[in-house]
Amino acid sequence: MSDPVPPSDDLDSLLAPSPGTGSRPDLRDIVFRQTERALHRGRWLRRVARAGAVAAVFAAGGLVGWGVKPERVMVETITPPSEVVCVPVIVPVVIESPSALADPVAKAPSPVPLSAAAAELLAEQADAPGEAARLYRLAGDTYLNDLQDYRNAIRCYRLFLDRVGDTGLSPDSADTWLLTSLKNEAFKEKFHVAKKDS
Repeated sequence: MSDPVPPSDDLDSLLAPSPGTGSRPDLRDIVFRQTERALHRGRWLRRVARAGAVAAVFAAGGLVGWGVKPERVMVETITPPSEVVCVPVIVPVVIESPSALADPVAKAPSPVPLSAAAAELLAEQADAPGEAARLYRLAGDTYLNDLQDYRNAIRCYRLFLDRVGDTGLSPDSADTWLLTSLKNEAFKEKFHVAKKDS
């Protein structure tokens, strides 16, 4: 018996090979080259996109940095060489007197202390009463004028009056108000003690 013929389907004509197209031998190479170009183009586009993203990040950082930078006022004056003016500068030179050079035992001037505490320390270490008195007065002035430390200023001024003796009780125009007050108090004490003794 013969095989039964299957019924015809509507899709048979669409699924059958087309009669006019034959196999081209170079079709495979054409498809390969087109695919290769598409892949190559895709690689380059990804690289350019990455480089663009990196450049955009740097540009954004630069713009942010430029926007938040502190304002700087720069004044530059450029003087042409023809307008340069030489100005003489006077430099003081200290020359020791011949008498100081001749006397090898002469004392060097004591350094000026930087603070009230340093002046007080130098006054405690001074051998000469005049130098100690000068340093105590300097310490008292510094405590009073610079630090507004009245307690230490009074102590230094009293030590000054002890070292200077009766000659320091006379008023001086360079005295501070506190030193003038202490001098008046010390003078009244001496006057009343002398009055009671007589």
